[in-house]
Amino acid sequence: MLRFVRGLVVGAAATLLISSAAMAQQAGSTLDTIIQRGKIVVGISLSTPPYGMTDASMKPSGFDVAVANLIARDLGVQLEIVDQVSQARIPNLTSNKVDIVVSSLGITAERAKAIMYTNSIYVDEQMVIAPAGTQIASLQDLVGKRVGVTRSTTNDTIITEKAVEGTNIQRFDDDAATNQALFSGQVDAIVSGVAAANAINAQTDQFQRKFAVRQSPMGIGVRRGDFDLRQWLNTEIMLLWNSGELQAAQKEWLGVVNKELPRF
Repeated sequence: MLRFVRGLVVGAAATLLISSAAMAQQAGSTLDTIIQRGKIVVGISLSTPPYGMTDASMKPSGFDVAVANLIARDLGVQLEIVDQVSQARIPNLTSNKVDIVVSSLGITAERAKAIMYTNSIYVDEQMVIAPAGTQIASLQDLVGKRVGVTRSTTNDTIITEKAVEGTNIQRFDDDAATNQALFSGQVDAIVSGVAAANAINAQTDQFQRKFAVRQSPMGIGVRRGDFDLRQWLNTEIMLLWNSGELQAAQKEWLGVVNKELPRF
């Protein structure tokens, strides 16, 4: 009798496993869907130069766009870009409006509660940028000053965590608005990445980097549970790094080439 019951349990378990596997196969993964569809939908902010922007002919360009094009090329599919503001990056991903997010997405523990990250595609350094004649050398020097930052970005998180009491943090919807606030004198300083600082310096020599706040690795965002897609993307990142194409994109668009990238 015991042997019979044990056989029933084993048989039921095997049936359950087979049924689960069949259901998973039938449902398919996001990677399978992308390949079968012949298109990958990528969320990118096109108002965050030099990561995402439009050129003179209104064609999407920038580092994130270059990476997305490489991904689409190696998947053998077309690329569709969904333009989005910074605060929409995670919601657009979790609500299935995009397949992945390649949008200067800093890797943070808080975001990792909602999404999964790939390995890093670039390591940025958050800088305080201010007029050249302003005496700012530390977080303490920002007390009483208006500091601009783009809302819901890693820059926002970092300065909010590290700012000394009395710092007046002002948030804007995108990098273009944050930079314009600096240019117009609406704020005394901004917190931004090295590449963004280089873009500002390319326009004018009136502003300079004052000090670094923290380094921030950036990755590609995928939905929780999309392990097949995340594994493919990690493989792609490794291959692009080994071929030198990722470094070439960093140099072309960011003016900075990482010596190495963190992996996890």
